[in-house]
Amino acid sequence: MVETKVDKRLVIQALNLALERELAGMVRYLHHSFIVLGPGRGPLVQLFRSLVQDSMVHATLLGEKIVALGGHPSVKIEEVEEPGEQTLLEMIQEDIAMEEQHIEMYEQNLKDFQKDIVLKLMYEQIILEETTHLEQLQLYVRNNDFN
Repeated sequence: MVETKVDKRLVIQALNLALERELAGMVRYLHHSFIVLGPGRGPLVQLFRSLVQDSMVHATLLGEKIVALGGHPSVKIEEVEEPGEQTLLEMIQEDIAMEEQHIEMYEQNLKDFQKDIVLKLMYEQIILEETTHLEQLQLYVRNNDFN
């Protein structure tokens, strides 16, 4: 049996916060897939829905790890602001900010979990995937005129 070298209670708390943020990400991306309009709608709907799937994979990993550590996965969802009408640029900027916040959270947790090789590897993989999401979104706004 692998012995966790970090405070299990703090790990479960951090994992639950990450879970709540991933669930919120799923809601935000799904909502954006519904409301995106215009000639680029098709590829953006696909992008947003693939990000929903990736967030669901992360949420599943986090939830399973919480249970494996003896905790209970949260059913809370971090609050998702519903601003109403949004331009494509506003949607993507909101998503970029969310991805940046997720990466920052995961990087901080990674520093805290360095002594646990399994958590370290899990977080490194999630950070890699979150960074890929961020870069995908940034490519949509680079050198594009959304007026």
